[in-house]
Amino acid sequence: MTPATIAMLRAYLLTASLAAAAIQMVALLSIGLFGVPEAVFTSGPFRLVAVASVVCIVLVVKRIARAAFLSALSLDYATVTDAHSNTTSVSPVCPVRMLVILHLRFNRRPIAWATC
Repeated sequence: MTPATIAMLRAYLLTASLAAAAIQMVALLSIGLFGVPEAVFTSGPFRLVAVASVVCIVLVVKRIARAAFLSALSLDYATVTDAHSNTTSVSPVCPVRMLVILHLRFNRRPIAWATC
């Protein structure tokens, strides 16, 4: 596997694991605060809904990251430094830098780390 593919898979896995952690926190809060029986969260339908929710959250985060990337391009916080390899430089003062980098990782695009 190439390093770009590994970085892409790590980005997807990180996003999915954060989504799963958020779903788990909602389940724990609903058990503690609202008295929902624990058996609800071990059922098959809940597991299917949880998997579908993780997939939907990953897709939404991917769209948000793309919008942040396009915004950074239009405001010159991100520039394509090498048109042949699509290497992109992201300014360290970009307000949505983490989302821009996440978009670049999702799409296996090389990143040129700008220093100033």
